Amino acid sequence: MASIQINHDLDNNDNSLQPKAIYAGDVWNGQPALIATADDIIMAADPTDAVIDLSSEFGVLISGKLSLSATPDDITIGGGYWKLNPLLTTCMPSTTPTPIPVLVKCTPALLSAADDLQSAFSELSQFSDCPV
Repeated sequence: MASIQINHDLDNNDNSLQPKAIYAGDVWNGQPALIATADDIIMAADPTDAVIDLSSEFGVLISGKLSLSATPDDITIGGGYWKLNPLLTTCMPSTTPTPIPVLVKCTPALLSAADDLQSAFSELSQFSDCPV
């Protein structure tokens, strides 16, 4: 992890945003830590490998081993408008004559539930004495 400069102004006279670190114990000896700075949030399980960095400049950076505990059709991309093609797990890799797309179009779960929400709202408003 990068070195962080800490200002020891206890009265905060210069109104600077001081970084905060949360870790087990009283002294940091390389154990997992959660660090919040003025620019980003860092969640580190290992100081050199397993790190998640949330930054407004670079977005979400994940380093280290990654395991997704979901089937390909449960992994959505782009706000839920695309998902991994479930055929990817059932066949051999694509060849030129028979291409298999990696992504397939999908309706986000929030939009597919809109009709259910609308019917629930209309059902509740039937029994309400409040005008809608």
